[in-house]
Amino acid sequence: MIQTLDQGVFTISLDFELAWGTRGRPSANRVGPYLDGTRRAIDRMLELFERYQISATWVMVGGLVLGGQERHPLLTAARYDDIPIGTSETHPHWYAEDILAKIRSVRPEQEIGCHTLTHMYVNESEASREQFDRELGEFVKLFERLGLPRPKSFIFPKHYMHHFDLLAKHGFTCYRGPESGWFERLPTPHLRGAFRLLNSKLRRTPVVGLPSRSPEGLVEIPSSQFYSPFQSVGKFLSIEDRVQQAIAGLNAAAAQKKVYHLWTHPFNMGDRTDELMDGLERILKHFATIRSSEPILNKSMQTLTKTLVSNAESKSN
Repeated sequence: MIQTLDQGVFTISLDFELAWGTRGRPSANRVGPYLDGTRRAIDRMLELFERYQISATWVMVGGLVLGGQERHPLLTAARYDDIPIGTSETHPHWYAEDILAKIRSVRPEQEIGCHTLTHMYVNESEASREQFDRELGEFVKLFERLGLPRPKSFIFPKHYMHHFDLLAKHGFTCYRGPESGWFERLPTPHLRGAFRLLNSKLRRTPVVGLPSRSPEGLVEIPSSQFYSPFQSVGKFLSIEDRVQQAIAGLNAAAAQKKVYHLWTHPFNMGDRTDELMDGLERILKHFATIRSSEPILNKSMQTLTKTLVSNAESKSN
């Protein structure tokens, strides 16, 4: 465990995946309206980040920039037959070179991290390990070809977390921890969902925590709260429920000098966007208010990791 922080930290991470994140899932045929509204939602989000000077971590699926007039060589295996050939203009649910350009143009600078090449679910098997190794290697090469900074932050799709040594091998330094709360370890989805709903309706303060070091030397940045869409448990929550939980998390992080880590999927914001963005703005406005008087800063996952490593090195010297 990294024992202390000098002040609280507000971190936002975004799983930037579009339709890649829906492949093979029962709900895939119901997310069209969300995907249709994603670009507008991202535009609103970037406006808010500029207004409130927020640097977020966007972990992207590499496939979002593998578009073209022919199928990309990395997508020729039969398991990718469901993915259309094209670009963001012809298949905007699948390709997003335009969105990436917008994210990179925003100030303060936004971090671009990795969410695998194809939104693969990582499991313990040797076959999964081999595919994961290939995907990480190709992702790093893809960033080199695009002239992007080498990705350092990683988030596992669906939080299926295995083979951390491969993250270290490919130069990653940190990852987002699993969903917080004791109820996330309950055995069935229905039980977990019921307690998530109760926890949110009661507006319980989200878990704020300290980063920790894995045996591989990676920094695990704990998660605190999922900013939910109006789906699943989120259908039964008001914007006020979401906002008041986040405010409690920010206040706790400032008071305890810990990390409040808010996360979501941008495509989740593509439906009822105005309501969700109004709620997000209230959260950012509260942060802007307390950071002028409370010990709390905004840091991306990688900036936080750099700070922790630097502090650890100075204390050891």
